[in-house]
Amino acid sequence: MTTSSPQKSPFLYVIDEDFVPPDRGDEQEGPESAVPAGDPDEAVRLFHYYRRLMAQILGYEEELLEPAGEEDLAAAEEELGVALPPDLRALYGIADGEGDGVVNPLFDRQEWLPLAEIGDLDDEWLDIAQEWELEPWRRTVFDAQPSNTVRRSPLRAGWIRFAFDTGGNWLAVDMDPGPNGRPGQIIAVGVDYTEGPTYVADSVTTFLRRLVEALERGDYRHHDKSLWIDADLPNLSGGHTRYSDGRPSRARAEQAGPRVQEVRVSGVEDCAFLAAVPNVCSLALSSAGSPDLTPLGGRPVEYLELDVESADLTAPARNRELRSLSVTCARPVELAPLRTVPNLWALDIAAAPVADIATVTELKGLRYLEVTQDQWRELSELDDLPPLAIVGVHPHRLERDWPTPMDWVTTYDEPPSPTA
Repeated sequence: MTTSSPQKSPFLYVIDEDFVPPDRGDEQEGPESAVPAGDPDEAVRLFHYYRRLMAQILGYEEELLEPAGEEDLAAAEEELGVALPPDLRALYGIADGEGDGVVNPLFDRQEWLPLAEIGDLDDEWLDIAQEWELEPWRRTVFDAQPSNTVRRSPLRAGWIRFAFDTGGNWLAVDMDPGPNGRPGQIIAVGVDYTEGPTYVADSVTTFLRRLVEALERGDYRHHDKSLWIDADLPNLSGGHTRYSDGRPSRARAEQAGPRVQEVRVSGVEDCAFLAAVPNVCSLALSSAGSPDLTPLGGRPVEYLELDVESADLTAPARNRELRSLSVTCARPVELAPLRTVPNLWALDIAAAPVADIATVTELKGLRYLEVTQDQWRELSELDDLPPLAIVGVHPHRLERDWPTPMDWVTTYDEPPSPTA
């Protein structure tokens, strides 16, 4: 390692440019049922009926492209590396998407894409979300509802996007579902869903059925040339259930509901409230004191942010799901309990005095590390550091100001050994 003068700005050293945050969805099992829920004949019938209803309301019929042939479908599936579900495949046999200038896109105001476009989409939104300056290691991809229907990923090769909202979001048929899902189920993905996709329906067939039922009930708004259908579908605005509180209590946490997956609390006196949020994946906990962290050991917390007087990591380390940890404290913290955490890959100790800094060399799964310049000086003198991909180095002990992002200076190189 080279030697340099003490730095004045926080530097983010990207050692391995190809490293991306581990994908939680890769760890999940496949579906119990590999049979799609859709019915191609029913989908075709619903499709024609749906278009007739829309034409009756609007007074005109939107234009469709010519049908896709069998060769077109086969070529698209070969390029995608996965077969389309039979019901969506049947619809492409009616038309290869919608024509230009469509006022009322068919799929709940999302444009139906031609086959030539579904395999050639711009995913710059995902690349930006994973830039290290934006600290993606602090973000969790949450579970969709119903639970375990969709893999916990921002995007997967088996998610075939077939309808576009023109704002960076898509409807996709999921051909790589979670253990409780079905191939061909519809999900919403894109720039508004980086924290987790939304489950929409078990198939294109069911999706069409709900749109038809809404029109039959009169659940729509017709303004000028626009038609807004209020179908019985999940909220497609993205997001997940959060619980934020100052001085949290079990009673208030229970009111938030058992589906809470993200918790941000301050003024914590004890952690008994965690009993009411059994599915919390992301937890930010702040306290002027040193609350007993024992309840954390029984929660599936993957990202943990502690801002306390002193931190005993024994209980959090019992959680085998822990992947990312940020510690802010006034008194020295011992990292030794983290040696038993099998999935820990990101650690931030830049705002904590550490009693046993050498323990970092034993955390072999660590890929992201955030430290002070003094801490890095100590570590750089040790042998056998983990194969770090990203290292953040601060000039001095950090005073946190959440949730303000860090103003990183990024360089694609290994961090130098600071001088004394």
